[in-house]
Amino acid sequence: MFQLRVGDILLGDANFENYFLLALVLQAKADVVFEKNGSRIIDFRKCYQKLASKDGLFKLKRPARPEWMSQELYDQMPEDLVIRAVRNKSRTIVTTLLDAEEYPRTEIIALYLKRWHVETDFDVIKTTMKMDMLRCKSPEMVRKEISVNLLVYNVVRALMGKTAEHIGKTPREISFKAAQETLVSFHQTLLGASGDWLEEKVANMLEIIGQHVVGNRPGRSEPRAVKRRPKPHKRLQHPRAQARRLKQCQGKAA
Repeated sequence: MFQLRVGDILLGDANFENYFLLALVLQAKADVVFEKNGSRIIDFRKCYQKLASKDGLFKLKRPARPEWMSQELYDQMPEDLVIRAVRNKSRTIVTTLLDAEEYPRTEIIALYLKRWHVETDFDVIKTTMKMDMLRCKSPEMVRKEISVNLLVYNVVRALMGKTAEHIGKTPREISFKAAQETLVSFHQTLLGASGDWLEEKVANMLEIIGQHVVGNRPGRSEPRAVKRRPKPHKRLQHPRAQARRLKQCQGKAA
């Protein structure tokens, strides 16, 4: 199940919060912290068991079998589930971590807020690494392009982890862009390095990257809008030599 290990905690937004996914994760002996789905009604005045203000247990009944689910799998789903809901000023969080003493409400909410790292990581891949526009055309080459970019991404992340260990910080406190640019600057040097000299150069890289520590940015949010503006010209859909001869592709003479 999603390669979850016993004791793992799965973070997800409201799209993941549904009865059957909750049941499957519990069967894998893992737990979830999801934002409440918009279609689910949580009324803290009608708790199955009230734990505190804006914190309580709720019993969910198994809904009707969806079309995508086989009858065999549906029969394995429990007839009801007990979940916990906690709320802050802006959102309601659903979790299977039911023990309020071991998992306080404030820690549940703080844990969910870390899910935003997923969004910023996608932004790094698309913006900093310029993967928002793939250059290759054939499916085979597109797969290679994605694989190579993700390989480089993981190398940079590993370098950030080494730097964090070296300077006594967490990897999230290290600048991805600084690590990427340092790796590019040392690229040619590393290709010809070996032995003690290679170790010395890697140590130099860690020192340089360690100088770029990002600040604490709790509750950070970004506008859901793009900066890329469409061009006022038609898309080039022919080879340039052919397009030069096509009337619809010709511009006005200077």
